Amino acid sequence: MTKNQQNAINKARKVRCSVKLNGADGFIVTTPEAHTYAVRFDADAGKFRCSCQASVRGLACYHLPKVALVARGIEAMRAR
Repeated sequence: MTKNQQNAINKARKVRCSVKLNGADGFIVTTPEAHTYAVRFDADAGKFRCSCQASVRGLACYHLPKVALVARGIEAMRAR
């Protein structure tokens, strides 16, 4: 894990965001500053992609760990 990825995870633990399901493969993340980002699963790459500037530049953003937690929770509920 890179230092950038660890920093993103640490920030995700601290910052409260709203994460809402948006269709079958997407989420909307709203930050405390009311910025809204679309996070979608990229099937070709096999990972989530965020519309924020950090992610667009290829850096890890804190929105992805937030979405990962929600996505895992949804999968766990569906498996019941």
